[in-house]
Amino acid sequence: MLVDHRERNSPIPDALVAAGLDVQLTDLPVGDYVLGQGLAIERKGPNDLGASVRDGRIFDQSVRLQSAFPQAVLLVEGEPRGIAEDAWRGAVCRLVEDGFTVLHSLDAEDSAAWIVRLAKRARRAGPTIRTDGPRRAPRHPSAQAEVMLSVVPGISTAMARSLLDAYGSLAAVAAAAPEGLRRHPGIGRVRATRLAEALHGPYVALADREPEPERPARGQRPPRRWILTSPTPGAELQSFDRRAIALRALRSATDGSQLIDGLTGEVVAATGEDRHRRA
Repeated sequence: MLVDHRERNSPIPDALVAAGLDVQLTDLPVGDYVLGQGLAIERKGPNDLGASVRDGRIFDQSVRLQSAFPQAVLLVEGEPRGIAEDAWRGAVCRLVEDGFTVLHSLDAEDSAAWIVRLAKRARRAGPTIRTDGPRRAPRHPSAQAEVMLSVVPGISTAMARSLLDAYGSLAAVAAAAPEGLRRHPGIGRVRATRLAEALHGPYVALADREPEPERPARGQRPPRRWILTSPTPGAELQSFDRRAIALRALRSATDGSQLIDGLTGEVVAATGEDRHRRA
């Protein structure tokens, strides 16, 4: 389990170690606890939740967390202070609507108990309930637009809502140039290309399409690597199996160096940029 170094003053990491979990403190670009490739937790204490709601930081964090992990959990600890109850409950409801799972804990000890339980369940080979059955189509046109965008690989429901909120309609998103889409937070070259292909690509009849690649079996997906490039001619590429370690190496790299997601080809950070830092 990876734990953000800013959590070291909390009693939670020690409680996790006492529960038998392998805890590694590191500098996480998003989230406070990473329980595997598919699950991350953002913990908000009584003071932190109010501050992050007032400045809107929590919504930016939620978009980045959902873009990086299939499952994102907000752990609200204690009773929020310094903010009206209606304000923080409304913010939490908005996160739930965006697909965030929200848990409430009584204190740090209770938070540790939740994280331990989630970590143990994350070790399971597969879900206990099938989720690929037929679903009822949404009735509201805006919800339908969200669904249409969110089927594009790499576009989560939260990202679809963010795009539609920024451009105003599905037609406006489709009319936007790829260069303009790349200026939207969380949209890089790969996602902009996928959107353009889905919205503008010519229709190919089912009989003429290439067969869809089979989904790799759970636990056998290709290893993810993070590639550090250098602008120096002839410099060797550096490869890392953990994003946090790669980001740490990027901080000491020469100007113009880039960190590339080896799985998608996306440039996730570069020297002189703050995109890899948490707000």
